[in-house]
Amino acid sequence: MATIASGLHQDGNGWIDDEAARRAGRIRANFSAFDARVREAERLAASGDLEGAAVEAAIAATMAAHRHCGVFASPRLERMMAEIGRRLEPEADHGPAPEPVPFRRVLHVCTQLAPVGGLTKMLALWIGADAHRTNGLALTQHRGPVDARITEAVRASGGTIHHLNHRHGGKLAWARELRRIARDYDVVVLHIHCEDVVPLIAFADPGRHPPVILLNHADHLFWIGTRISHAVVNLREAARRLAIARRGVDPARSLLLPTLITLPERQRSRAEAKRALGIPEDEVLLVSVARGAKYRNVGPVTYADRHIDLLAAHPNARLIVVGAGERADWGPAQAATGGRITAHAELSDPRVFFEAADIYVDSYPFVSSTSMLEAAAYGLPLVTRFEAPEAAEIVAINHPGLDATARVARDQVEYEAHLTALITDADAREAAGAEISAAIARLYAPASWLAGLDAVYSEAQALPRLTPDSGPVPAEMPHLGEPDLRHQDMFGSDFPVSGMTKNYIGMLPLRQRIASWAALRRAGDFSGPWERVRLLLPEWLVRNVKDRPGLLRAG
Repeated sequence: MATIASGLHQDGNGWIDDEAARRAGRIRANFSAFDARVREAERLAASGDLEGAAVEAAIAATMAAHRHCGVFASPRLERMMAEIGRRLEPEADHGPAPEPVPFRRVLHVCTQLAPVGGLTKMLALWIGADAHRTNGLALTQHRGPVDARITEAVRASGGTIHHLNHRHGGKLAWARELRRIARDYDVVVLHIHCEDVVPLIAFADPGRHPPVILLNHADHLFWIGTRISHAVVNLREAARRLAIARRGVDPARSLLLPTLITLPERQRSRAEAKRALGIPEDEVLLVSVARGAKYRNVGPVTYADRHIDLLAAHPNARLIVVGAGERADWGPAQAATGGRITAHAELSDPRVFFEAADIYVDSYPFVSSTSMLEAAAYGLPLVTRFEAPEAAEIVAINHPGLDATARVARDQVEYEAHLTALITDADAREAAGAEISAAIARLYAPASWLAGLDAVYSEAQALPRLTPDSGPVPAEMPHLGEPDLRHQDMFGSDFPVSGMTKNYIGMLPLRQRIASWAALRRAGDFSGPWERVRLLLPEWLVRNVKDRPGLLRAG
């Protein structure tokens, strides 16, 4: 790489500045680490250690999802999982999958369902809205109790919840069980985490199981599942474009369905909600609600810092952030605004904050589409930030109904201008909120959404069946343009490889589990005596002990 005095460097993509060169170097390093894990998975698979290969592949995918490496999909990893799936015991007794039928029995497959987060909420609403179908649920790696919203929705639908990781064995055994369960359904819908290899192994042969539809809920991250997906359902057009361009999804199989949200009924007026929170009625309240990770710092600048000048100019305004939790580095901003910036921990029901708000401000640098939609349903004017080039549209809020109604700031000056206009003009707030509320009601009301789901199912049913991959696997090379260069700073994490190993160690065959355990011990990576013991135990046993006390058998 040549260097010139102006601080530009010559790269394969042309001249780039020092910061872009640093980010490109990070992408290359991340890709190299990912590639090494994929190669190790390939080596294990070639040696006949299919269980070890599956776990190693899951770790590789986890790395790519947390540390962006310039790719949004891995045909090589997916082809390997397909080969493992085809090497499981033959299914000759079952024969081919039945001919296509209307989708009346739906099996949803999830990895884990966190009590806080848009995916759990959307799935509960999805099953509840889809009252004329039976909806079952298979969980591949869920830990702890299942959210009551999910259990009630599945029960009311006449379905069953299957805990795959309660069964004896590891990923191959769970893939076999998932394959068996799916035969009782007309269609499978995947809501899986980015790294979940179990469905890829289970549904390796598209001619022997029901059609698989993948919900692209993590549309901004690397994920696996393209090759087994009869159709991919995107929640916005930007995600559909990225799926086609960067994941290799056939355009005919890339469908669109807006996120399902609850259209709330107020329990309190805005004034009553403010009183419940101890906020004067005449103050203009800005609210933001998201997971804590979405409020990460950008360099030394905190989310709170971005509102100091705004609140200084408007002493009748305050900001409440739900999800950020107490953060020491927000202290200077809180002091500078006289305590008019406050933060709360993540809440499963932040209704009172939405009801009290006058203006909704998006999280940053990681936008929160579910929270934006929920705020819109309350009739709140919305302000979000998008400071990247158009080629990075996947990092922005551009969801149906929000794309034409939310106020989008391209920099700090415009952000403060949008908020100032809303803080100082109650009529403008009212008009903007009414416009947004009408758009959301039109697109996201349960009846409208259910019609959209029916249309997606009809489109998917009309598609020809997938055929197994053939021919050479496309080469995988890191992309060093947009949105990749900014991806790690916005969405990446410092989740250590040792943590990834701990997450999967209980799914390894005994000999490899002991070897991985010994490596963790040598590195001093155990957090305490119980962790040292737990990580020696198989995942299925731990889950039966912790999730179903007193029941020490697979089920």
